[in-house]
Amino acid sequence: MAAAYHINDDEGLITVRAEGDLDTHAIAAIGRAMLDDAGFDTDLPLLMDFRGVRLARQAEALAELRAFVEHEFRVEVDGTVAVVIDDGLDPRLCADLYRLTCMLSRAELFEDYEQALKWIMRRDFAPLSPLLEQQDSADDRRNEAPE
Repeated sequence: MAAAYHINDDEGLITVRAEGDLDTHAIAAIGRAMLDDAGFDTDLPLLMDFRGVRLARQAEALAELRAFVEHEFRVEVDGTVAVVIDDGLDPRLCADLYRLTCMLSRAELFEDYEQALKWIMRRDFAPLSPLLEQQDSADDRRNEAPE
């Protein structure tokens, strides 16, 4: 398997799994296929697992992937996005992937799959506790003058 995606409406999660030698064209192609899928729901959380991917860092190809993320993917995806990579990736490539992830408003980059899954679970599946709601309102009042 080079790259594949799975839309699980029952569990409310889209997963993308890629491994092996890939180029950025293959990553953009799987992204386009997912966006074009009739079952794709823009609001579902997305877990993108790129552990084990060996990706050639080519400036032109990265520019093409950046354009896809900025002009197509970011426009279509409204849900939470967790991107998981290997900690052994080339540092410059990690930085490039971090910048791509930062283009998305509700996305994080992880080196640990379990941590990424927990992050999605907390953001999309766990109800907000009343204590956290109170904390948020207290944070909003933090800079107000005392009464």
